[in-house]
Amino acid sequence: RELQWGVWLVQSRVLTVQGADGRGHKLLIPWLDMFNHRASSPHRLAGRTDGMLRVLAGAPVGAGEQVEIVYGTSGTSNAEFLGHYGFLDPAAAAADEALLRAHPHARPLLKQTALADDEAVLAATEPGSHEALALGLRVALKRAMARSGV
Repeated sequence: RELQWGVWLVQSRVLTVQGADGRGHKLLIPWLDMFNHRASSPHRLAGRTDGMLRVLAGAPVGAGEQVEIVYGTSGTSNAEFLGHYGFLDPAAAAADEALLRAHPHARPLLKQTALADDEAVLAATEPGSHEALALGLRVALKRAMARSGV
């Protein structure tokens, strides 16, 4: 269990940066992992391809104000957020819809249980647990499926 936690800890904080050889290299970069994600943040991470990593302020930042950055892109789905960072983002709804369009074979599997039933089980599940994250992803994908009519 401790090894599993350690692997997750590294995987959720590693950043892929393009090296001089043109390949992506996974790196742990002190300080950078302290920035949390917020989809609507005006601030962003730059330099993943030129080797000059920096956080660019997209708006004035006051003393003591938390600076959040956007992880991924507008196309990053909740499946990716969960797999890479260990959380779900309600703002990823459009990307979830695109994911379901790209993988139509997933739709019948999601339809095996009702959304309302999954929401009820999720509400009774310990927040932050592996079960809650898995159910949260299932619920997010079902909501995306319902919105898009796919």
